[in-house]
Amino acid sequence: MKRPKSKDRRYKTQHWTQNQKLQAVSTWLMLGNMAETAIVTSIPIQTLKVWKTSDWWKEACLQLQQEDLQHTTAKLKKIVNKALLAVEDRLDLGDAMYDQKTGAIVRIPVKAHVALKISTELLTKQQHLTDRPVQQEVEKTIDDRLLKLSEEFAKFASKKLSNEVPIDVEVKVV
Repeated sequence: MKRPKSKDRRYKTQHWTQNQKLQAVSTWLMLGNMAETAIVTSIPIQTLKVWKTSDWWKEACLQLQQEDLQHTTAKLKKIVNKALLAVEDRLDLGDAMYDQKTGAIVRIPVKAHVALKISTELLTKQQHLTDRPVQQEVEKTIDDRLLKLSEEFAKFASKKLSNEVPIDVEVKVV
């Protein structure tokens, strides 16, 4: 006996285009809710849940997040450059003030405490930027040392030591 086929359109096998899949991923990243994503994209929620567990979904999420991060970083660089140019202009030419007597805008020198604050903030930020690669390198060497130690402990634990063989262990402090 053959099973009767369903006439309900919800159970019809659908083939989704790559563009629809990417739209579903980007919509989910923006909304953060699977039910809302299903409503917006008109893709069944069960299909979205299956897709979310697949590898291509995770790769698409990472790729879209990386692109968004690069876009944001580019915008931040533009803003920082404009801000640095404005600070440089004010340090060189002074702050703009309105002179009520003459009715003109006059440049007055920047106060010493403001210049000191600007310089210390910028030097602190520059120090953080230059220290970050050094810190990552230190963390990498520590991870390498811990990995070597774990390998040595695994070798040590796997060996069966007899009572006749003396154990000589040297510990090097680096």
